[in-house]
Amino acid sequence: MVTRIEMPKFGLSMEEGTIAAWLVKVGDTVKKGDELAEINSEKLTNTVEAPVDGVVRKLLLEEDESAPCGALICLMADTAGEDISDAAGPADLQPKAPAPEQAPAPQTAPTPTTSPQEVKITPRAKRMAEQQGLEYAHITGSGIGGAITIDDLKKYGRPKAAADPIPAAPEVSQAPAPIAPAPVSAPDPVYAVARTGEETVKMSPMQSTICRSMFASMITSAQTTLTTEANVQNLTKVYRSIKPKYTAAGIKLSYTAMIIKAVAMALEHHPIIRAQLVDGNHYKICSQIDIGIAVDIPNGLIVPVIRQANLKDLRTICTELSDLTARAKRNALTQEDLGGAVTTITNLGMFGITYFTPILNAPESTILGVGAIIKKPVECDGGIHLSPVMSLSLTHDHRVSNGAPCARYLQEIVVGLQDFRWI
Repeated sequence: MVTRIEMPKFGLSMEEGTIAAWLVKVGDTVKKGDELAEINSEKLTNTVEAPVDGVVRKLLLEEDESAPCGALICLMADTAGEDISDAAGPADLQPKAPAPEQAPAPQTAPTPTTSPQEVKITPRAKRMAEQQGLEYAHITGSGIGGAITIDDLKKYGRPKAAADPIPAAPEVSQAPAPIAPAPVSAPDPVYAVARTGEETVKMSPMQSTICRSMFASMITSAQTTLTTEANVQNLTKVYRSIKPKYTAAGIKLSYTAMIIKAVAMALEHHPIIRAQLVDGNHYKICSQIDIGIAVDIPNGLIVPVIRQANLKDLRTICTELSDLTARAKRNALTQEDLGGAVTTITNLGMFGITYFTPILNAPESTILGVGAIIKKPVECDGGIHLSPVMSLSLTHDHRVSNGAPCARYLQEIVVGLQDFRWI
């Protein structure tokens, strides 16, 4: 019997996955529960397991290639000799072998119906085409969704120099026309040269996703950052007074948890801070106050979410924060733990960082950076005293919210931290 392995759906928000790595090869014998591949979604890396015992017969995607959830990615069979020719239906867009003795392509280039930018092509095939200078707009792809694969490119790709030349215009005896300025295009990235003996490391799927997301965030929003300081003398007193009780109850108290609660309560009074753009002319105000927390993990950064933080007491927030952080570090989060936040908090205070400019986590329109608590001279009761001061940096999308509303929101957070009362 033939078993079809499809692209899994790890959560409600997952729409497609990428093969980060195949853990088996064609011909391998596997047992039920054996890991077949690492699948990378936008924010998670997880594995797909063999549902039955059998033999791996066909891998339909290469590493780094993507497919929508539910698409066929692998075929297994009970034996190595079992016929699998009918296992993939037309909807699966199984790669088709060219007919024998068929000419791979006509000598004259057909007029492509779409531009090269609109042609579906896998990332690996596109890189190969760019590196080898191959045309591919004329190729009918055999991959999933009609995408051109590396095999298609090897069989039917042709050097750009082989394209039909554009006939030269006849010479006309007239005064030369003014030369129009060349269009200005974005400069190519500048990369370092890898030298012998230097280690070159490939980005992990998560690092690549972060790179794309941060770059897209910077070029598609009007980001600016407001900074302020909060005298947290009272906050530190509250922290020291309740920490032993929390520890005795097995709960890890942290300043981050206290900041989450203060932010959640401030968000109730500032709906514009909960806004998210839905297109170029509209934004929505989120009714549920879900707050993302940036967590540092090996080779990446992930943002799990505390749901309805304004409705939870400090103990519950501490417990959920500890659980989310621990599961993030061992790659055990689910899609339900991610996405949908109205704002994000990122705390670098434990590293001694004071001010920084965090980058928006789209589609959120604000992100709060928390710096270290440092003792500074502060005016109080007619004198100068050393008091613990916390720095805060609020990055916001100026298309959604202006400086004054964001300043008022930031001011309320400061007041909440100075008079912390959500025990």
